[in-house]
Amino acid sequence: MIPVTPDSGVPIEQFIQAITGQLDRAQEALALKARFGTQLTFAVRDLTIDLRTHVDVVDNEVVLRPAGPGETDTSVIHLSLTTITKPMIEENTRPLSADDGGPSIKDALGDELTPDEQRKLEWAGVYTVSQLRELPHRASAEIIERVARLPVSRLRAALTAATRPKVTEVRKVPDPQQDQLVINGINLDGGQPPQVHLDGNRLDVISATPHEIRVTAPPELALAGALDITTGHGTATYALREPPP
Repeated sequence: MIPVTPDSGVPIEQFIQAITGQLDRAQEALALKARFGTQLTFAVRDLTIDLRTHVDVVDNEVVLRPAGPGETDTSVIHLSLTTITKPMIEENTRPLSADDGGPSIKDALGDELTPDEQRKLEWAGVYTVSQLRELPHRASAEIIERVARLPVSRLRAALTAATRPKVTEVRKVPDPQQDQLVINGINLDGGQPPQVHLDGNRLDVISATPHEIRVTAPPELALAGALDITTGHGTATYALREPPP
């Protein structure tokens, strides 16, 4: 979000997106309450806001600049909000199943994208890694860049980062024949069987999915050190500082 100072403004689409983003969160909260059978105990019939602001055009963008104390040479923007019904809430709210069980962009990319860049993707309707991967198949690079307001190079870098493996948790599971290590994470199966090494010692992979790998845990091997998981999209290293429980 662009910082608001007396001498700067906010592009009108960012202002509208900020309002609708908050309204979306309110709708999701109401929809969740409705799904759990909670009766609504309040209603707002109509709400009107008059926003006094300067409307400027900067680099072909309409920018809203807040009016200062005592300023009279301003424009007035009228915002009218009204109530909606439960069917309208459910119809216009992104369903909980839309996340398809995949990791969110924040969980998968971490610091690869700034919070502002993540917010811009959400404004474009991109919430999960799977949606990010699908984005180039839905629209041209020029349209994506214009709508998401992100350079194509940043989106390509984000797509590359979104395919790299990442380990989030490692735990030991007792087994009558041989103990196992369960490795949880993201992109752990990159289209080919992953390879797992612990301090350079290769561990046998029992099963692998994009979110979980199970490997043997030989009793003679100390379950501590650098755990490396290599897929077709790169290598993730996880530090086992002590034997997992």
